[in-house]
Amino acid sequence: MNMQNASRALRLALVGGAALAATSPAFAGPKLFAYLNNSFIANGTTETNANGNVDPFTIEVFSAGNECLRIAVNNQETDLEATLVAPDGRTWRDDDGNGSLRPLVKAITTTRGWHILRISNFSGASVNADFTFQVWRLPSTSSLCAGATTPLSTVSLNAVKSQVVPQKAQTGGTR
Repeated sequence: MNMQNASRALRLALVGGAALAATSPAFAGPKLFAYLNNSFIANGTTETNANGNVDPFTIEVFSAGNECLRIAVNNQETDLEATLVAPDGRTWRDDDGNGSLRPLVKAITTTRGWHILRISNFSGASVNADFTFQVWRLPSTSSLCAGATTPLSTVSLNAVKSQVVPQKAQTGGTR
């Protein structure tokens, strides 16, 4: 098969696959990807399981670093909060930045890789609620990222760590 026929076959396979994906249910899995200067819209749910445990919505979204990940909840059935954690631990959190108690995170990323996105009730309460959100992957200078969300300070995180008191080893017994 020459290159032209191979290219034609690949295009046909992609078009056929897209048609199939459009007509059948799909499972996104835990990782979602947008090309630079693009976005996607997804539906999610946060719920309480049969044991009474809170199950927040959690996925991973990709950034090449030095970009903006803009996460906006557009519709929600309860007051939600969004938290984004970078591979290096940098964390952004927002509760009501998108108006009407909806979260909006505009994170200027510094690390290439998969960032953990968690969406749950703002207070951590047990709720069963659906929502719709949009994720943009943009250049860090995009006007859609003006007024970027400030990451939690590493100084405040270190202060919390310094408050942890190590326990003394107990005498006797075996380990």
